[in-house]
Amino acid sequence: MPELKQIFSTLPNPENQYVTYQDFRNPRRNFHHPDAEQLFETHQEEIMQIVRKELSDYLNDEDLCNDEEDMFPRRCFLTGEWYVSELSSFDNEPDVFFSVQTAFLGTDLGCPDDYLGLEVLLYYDENTGRFESDGINSEAL
Repeated sequence: MPELKQIFSTLPNPENQYVTYQDFRNPRRNFHHPDAEQLFETHQEEIMQIVRKELSDYLNDEDLCNDEEDMFPRRCFLTGEWYVSELSSFDNEPDVFFSVQTAFLGTDLGCPDDYLGLEVLLYYDENTGRFESDGINSEAL
């Protein structure tokens, strides 16, 4: 597995559109809880630390990612580069849940392009004032 490297866009996303590598802009933002955007901004370092750990754990799990012929995703296609494509929140009283959608680049088509989407789910624990992981979802891009 190549070293994971987050890539960042400097292009604005004024219309809050879906982001792809071909149209690489700042992440789409969909904060549905009234305090979610401020909560995210305040805890962004903590959130992204959890996200990086979850991504690494997923990609280093032989049962979820390897180089077997019929496997998806296949490590041999991953470049290691990834970006955040969407940040969102949703309410599930009394908790606030967040989704950080990421996209990994792969070379399965011969050149770097979107290959694997991993969505890290988190929730905010009001009692501790900290975020906790609530799982990860994957999809082919």
